[in-house]
Amino acid sequence: MKVLEFKGKLEILKDREVFLVAATLRPETMYGQTNCFILPTGVYGAYEMKNNEVYITSKYSIRNMAYQDLTKEDKKIEKIFEI
Repeated sequence: MKVLEFKGKLEILKDREVFLVAATLRPETMYGQTNCFILPTGVYGAYEMKNNEVYITSKYSIRNMAYQDLTKEDKKIEKIFEI
C-alpha cells in the first residue's frame, strides 16, 4: 500500500515513493486491499529498493525480497531506519 501521509519519522521520506509491504504466503488475498494492520510492538524497517522506492517491512520479508532481485542491489539489504 502506498504511503500518502508522511508524519513523524517518515517525514524524511516525503519526496520518495514509499510503500507498506505485507509479507504473505497467500498473495491472492491482497487484491482489493483497503486496510493494513501492523503489530504495535513489532519492529519494521524502511529499506532502499529499485527505482528509488522505499519499502517498509520486516527484516524477514526484506531478506526474502533481496534474493528476488527487488532490492537496490541484488542480495544486498540497505536499511534507511528502523520503526
